[in-house]
Amino acid sequence: MVRRGPDTERGKAASNRGALKHGLRSEEALIPGESPHDLRRHLDGVFQSCQPEGYLEKEIARLIALGLWRRRRLERYEIQSIAAHIGSAEEDLQIAQAYAEGTLSKGELPDVPAARVQASRRRRVLPPDADFDKIMRYRAAEHRQLLQLMHEFEARQARRRVERSQLARFDFTASPAQ
Repeated sequence: MVRRGPDTERGKAASNRGALKHGLRSEEALIPGESPHDLRRHLDGVFQSCQPEGYLEKEIARLIALGLWRRRRLERYEIQSIAAHIGSAEEDLQIAQAYAEGTLSKGELPDVPAARVQASRRRRVLPPDADFDKIMRYRAAEHRQLLQLMHEFEARQARRRVERSQLARFDFTASPAQ
């Protein structure tokens, strides 16, 4: 018989979080390192600002709050990615120089002038391309979803108050006409 994965509930829970790298696609409201107290304060703040009434408005306000929470998580990931990119500048330059000199296989990395390292660090104001693409993709998706939720929330509140919604409503999910 071949074993595949943990048997206990604790093991399954740990395994479920095993590949967590950034939490951008996490279905959980909290990921390791995030504070339940901060999340509660955030949810309370959004509810206080939105003043939802009824089940549906409260659910939409909750989804808005969670979308804003994920946006914060995305900002933290972007900052960490840039910091790591800046931090690896010297090693990247050493590896490139060793490769150019043909000494990379010897396992010794050459010294790189400090001015060159500092110049490289100053140029690394954006994360690496793979991280940048991921960040922009998630940022665009979160933005579209938040806009849709906020428009829906405002329209529901306007209907409840027997007012007309002032916002033009667009379907952001449809493809442009060709």
